Amino acid sequence: MGRNEERRLRNDPGPVPGEPLKLFPGVGEHRGADGVLRRYLDPGATLFRAPTARRAVNTFVRERASELGTEGADLREVRADRDTRTLNVRYQQFHQDVPIRGAMLQMVADTRQAAVVQVENATEADVSDAPDVSTAQDPDLAEKAALAPFRKGYATASVVRDDLVYLRDTTRPPLPETDHPTASLALLRKGRRRPDGRLHLVHDLIVETTGPFEHFRVVVDAVEGKLLWIEVGGRYVTATLDVYMPDPVTQSNDGTLSSISTHDTLKQFARDVQVDIAEADQNGKFHLKGDWCLCSDWDDSGFAQPTSTTKAFRFGSHAKDKAFLSANAYYWTDTFAQYLRDLGDPILNARMVPVEIDPQGAASTDRSEWIGTTTPPRIRFDMKHVPGAADLGIIVHEYTHGVVQWLRSGPPGPLEYEHSICDVMAGVYRDRFNPAGHRRTETFPFDNNLQDEWSKARRLDLTQRFDDADFDDYTPDERTSMLASALWRCYLGMGGDKKEMNARKRAGDRMTKLLLALIPRLKPDTSNSKKNAVHLAQTLIAVDCTLNNGLHESLMNNVFSEQGLWPKPVVDVFIADRPGDTGAVPSGTGDDPTWQSPDIWVRNEFEDDNPADEHQDPIVGQLNHLYVRVHNRGTAQAGADRFQVDTHRCNPGTGMTWPTHFESVGSLVIHEAIPPGGSVRVGPFPWIPTIAGHECLIAIVHGPDDPAGAAMSGQPLAHDQLVRQSNNVGQRNVSPRKSVLGGQTRLTLTLRGGPVATDGAWELDAKEMPPDTQITVRTLSSLVKSSTLSHIAVTEPGQVRSTLRMAGGEKAVIEGFRLDAEDEVVADLVIDFSHEAEHLKEYPFVATQIQDDEVAGRMTIQITAVKELDEFFFGNPKSHELHINTCPFFEKLSLAHRLPFERLEEAQAHGYNGCAYCLPAADEG
Repeated sequence: MGRNEERRLRNDPGPVPGEPLKLFPGVGEHRGADGVLRRYLDPGATLFRAPTARRAVNTFVRERASELGTEGADLREVRADRDTRTLNVRYQQFHQDVPIRGAMLQMVADTRQAAVVQVENATEADVSDAPDVSTAQDPDLAEKAALAPFRKGYATASVVRDDLVYLRDTTRPPLPETDHPTASLALLRKGRRRPDGRLHLVHDLIVETTGPFEHFRVVVDAVEGKLLWIEVGGRYVTATLDVYMPDPVTQSNDGTLSSISTHDTLKQFARDVQVDIAEADQNGKFHLKGDWCLCSDWDDSGFAQPTSTTKAFRFGSHAKDKAFLSANAYYWTDTFAQYLRDLGDPILNARMVPVEIDPQGAASTDRSEWIGTTTPPRIRFDMKHVPGAADLGIIVHEYTHGVVQWLRSGPPGPLEYEHSICDVMAGVYRDRFNPAGHRRTETFPFDNNLQDEWSKARRLDLTQRFDDADFDDYTPDERTSMLASALWRCYLGMGGDKKEMNARKRAGDRMTKLLLALIPRLKPDTSNSKKNAVHLAQTLIAVDCTLNNGLHESLMNNVFSEQGLWPKPVVDVFIADRPGDTGAVPSGTGDDPTWQSPDIWVRNEFEDDNPADEHQDPIVGQLNHLYVRVHNRGTAQAGADRFQVDTHRCNPGTGMTWPTHFESVGSLVIHEAIPPGGSVRVGPFPWIPTIAGHECLIAIVHGPDDPAGAAMSGQPLAHDQLVRQSNNVGQRNVSPRKSVLGGQTRLTLTLRGGPVATDGAWELDAKEMPPDTQITVRTLSSLVKSSTLSHIAVTEPGQVRSTLRMAGGEKAVIEGFRLDAEDEVVADLVIDFSHEAEHLKEYPFVATQIQDDEVAGRMTIQITAVKELDEFFFGNPKSHELHINTCPFFEKLSLAHRLPFERLEEAQAHGYNGCAYCLPAADEG
């Protein structure tokens, strides 16, 4: 690829080069109190570029070492993960050949942009207080200090891992409010409770206990031989949910179902499923064992796992037989693992390992737990109330703890909002099996039922904000669910709010891919809870910029600001998608049109013309002028010369791919400031159309203070998604036509295939047309033959093209055809207009293209009825002669050949010549 060709694929920096695109608050460079560059965010990938992503990383680390505080430091690359969009490189800092725990430098580069987009710097700039390695005591002394606290209350305790590391003593793991199921508060309080801030040489150990089984992280000072702290090594959820397909409460919408519900009540919710298991053992018995999951009684429950000689594991319900828990846990663990692998995240697929699960955990265990320090890792499910292994939400939540462990390199420390990720991952996945949409925002609807309710906060629709005055008083459950609620609303905005299950599944895929790509880029927590949530939110938007070219940036910014993570943008420019649009994102929810922008219009520029007047049809071969209105819904003015408007056109149709099917009309910098709540008219954009008929127009406003990332990336994208997800983009796909009663309107449009092959439908909505209107469609027979027809019928079948007809007042659907990637199917439409319409009333006809159950584009043919003839001129499309209604030749024209014009100049501009009898002054021979 040539140099210039490579540059064309890079993001457009807009009218102010050299400034980062402010896709969300916090973009730019962040330095600590010591002046060290601690964070760098350039999601627009416009600043630190190089020929390749790897060179961009290497050059940044070398040239900015003094700012990073790493000059002279022993910095070693420990991991480099690369996929089609991202290069993620981690460096570990060492001192005297010993790693410094948590002292990591993470560099993220966009591989397509070949630019550094994120830097997270947790290195130690000053290690002068580090003790010498030679002062460490014998490791046996550290092991004794680590095991001493477990002499009472446990059958056995042993060290299964011991890492000698340096560690800056700044925090302590938070203590639970009550005793942990496998550890008392007294145990977890042991050690030195006050951090001293010094750099210690420590033994960071994993201690495994039995009776009960648990893994603990124990940190012992290697020089002094004293215990610093103890924490539970597993990851817990504080409740359980009984899920079948997906769970009885969701299926029935009956919140009274609970742990006391009987087998006779619950058995109706069990569903037969098929899942892969290993071949029978040497005794001819099958076990619940597969590539990614094994059911095993490794805890102290004493319940032997079920076997079968027939590959059938049917037990009715968990209320009848605890073996049901094994089948349920195995199926959902295996199914979720396979789903994640099918999403194709290369880092996760490379690191995922099989998991050993005990569906009937020890009776003393009242919380399910992920234990990632064993080999293989384990999940223990609780048996309190509704057992955890009967709950899809708990199963997915716990497994997601493993996903977090696999995706985060090294031991970067705990994540305060890891439960938020686990909760929303479970909620989004459960939504795939909830077509009725019952109780979607109840994180655990069965376990948190009316009988067994354990929390009113663990939901996905909390409205509490991170900037509330009493935020510090919120419980961990509330904080978890506040961030999970924001992530859930991001999923809804991506299409999770649709009724169609396929659309919701694709939105779930998008959200899950973002979460998987987010996890490796998260830095260790700080002691500030809100800052931890802000970091996660900012990083998610940065990930979207890498994966989706920033398609969902506006949506996420709005969601996170509404949850109080940061203020609303002070500058927020937009182009309305429809009359009454306020710039909210996403637009087009429900039946709101996104293709009827009143802020994009064309004027033919006749003498004494007012640019602010309404839209006129473009005139082929003559100079037209395009105008765009830009609004500012922010609280500060949009500065002069900081924004520009780009305008584009494409041939009439639907299903367009941006920018493939569009060509530029022109670009203009906005030279005046836009006040808060104000707007400016931008234009004219001179334009000479070359194709007769309707035009699809798109306008984009962008600048560093409010970028339009996806629109300016140059990467292919369904144009309807672009318009819906960005208020910087407006579309006008409306063709205004005038018609006499009984007149005829003709147009040609194109149905286009998307970036990949899709199954589609074409909706032709003539409900607003009078019933005596007739619409005729002529298109490819192959499209018609493969489709199911509703309220439209074939009147003339043909080998190549067929003719169909429908009536006004109906909504016709042609459904089931397949379009290959970038395919184009031309359709000719003829509207024989009503004889009964009201004078000057507008009658819309809307054509909608559906691709894989999602709207891919719409256009409106808006016919204005002309009944009173005295004020109009009438053109004959066949002869291009122009008449008035008192002309004797007028009566000889058929209704189909009476095309009305309000102005003589307009008709002349469209190529009509005055009749020698009735308009001699306009007769040019």
